Amino acid sequence: MTEFNFLKTTRENEEHLEKSSFVKNDIRFDILDTGIIKATPKLLSTEDAFIISCGIHGNETAPIEFTNEILNKLVAGSLNLVAPTLFIFGNPKAMNIGKRFSEYNLNRCFNGAYKNLDEYYEKSRAEVIEKVCFDFYKEVKDKDLFHFDLHCALKKSMIERFALVPKNEERKRDDEFNLILANMGIEASLFSHKESTVFSSFSFTNFNAFSATVELGKVYPFGQNPPGKFQAAQETIEKLLSGHELEKKKAPKAFTIFESINKEFEDFKFTFEEEESANFTPFKKGEHIFTQNAQPYLCPEENLRMIFPNSKVILGQRALLLIKELE
Repeated sequence: MTEFNFLKTTRENEEHLEKSSFVKNDIRFDILDTGIIKATPKLLSTEDAFIISCGIHGNETAPIEFTNEILNKLVAGSLNLVAPTLFIFGNPKAMNIGKRFSEYNLNRCFNGAYKNLDEYYEKSRAEVIEKVCFDFYKEVKDKDLFHFDLHCALKKSMIERFALVPKNEERKRDDEFNLILANMGIEASLFSHKESTVFSSFSFTNFNAFSATVELGKVYPFGQNPPGKFQAAQETIEKLLSGHELEKKKAPKAFTIFESINKEFEDFKFTFEEEESANFTPFKKGEHIFTQNAQPYLCPEENLRMIFPNSKVILGQRALLLIKELE
């Protein structure tokens, strides 16, 4: 093998890639489909397993690029691997056109939601990704599974790096998971107690994974990501995969979802300029946030914040999350 570039191969084969395997530096690499490759070390020296996913939205290029760099290091032998790891480049077709998705938001397709969709490209990708994850879990079910679904954001944010974390009861390694996020540079964790159709919720719901949708900062085109801006996330993942200790850091601020608001009527309209708004913007009690079905929605509590305002979603999809900081 002269040169290995899985991202390049993935983008050249956006529909499908035949299964194949090879061994390099005592690591077995199994290509399971386009954009999906499993790495298994000959010697397992940890009770952990990992899913590293990126490119669920095709224009969020930084994690796509540095995940490919991590893979290249494993193949080249410059990075050791101690745990079975599934790498997923989610949406090759969207990558090739430089958009979040080609036909339908892939991060609204999981936990079986794809079954109710028309024959979109993203439907087939979600089905393939879920099957591969179920197969991977069968192999690692005796291990603690960690899933980091890596994203970037188009929208400005008062807190640039944050994570959406599915959560129910407390678990023994929650503090360790928070430390991982802190090492990635995450400043805030938003805990969600309700199953959803996003990828991190799928791995949490089905495998009890320590999972998170990790928002790493601003979107840039391929090849234009600022050097060093995403270094903390890449280095943290490399430390995890190679069994190195992380630095002691303060846990991210904790938020919980106060209300998830869906667009149910075509007249849904925010009171603020949506394109210029920022995630984590706070509202005062009684402040008019949006109008829907000719009814104004007033902020029900003091100091609620918003993330992901999007009035352009189709009917029935989420238009806004209101969140609340935990003491």
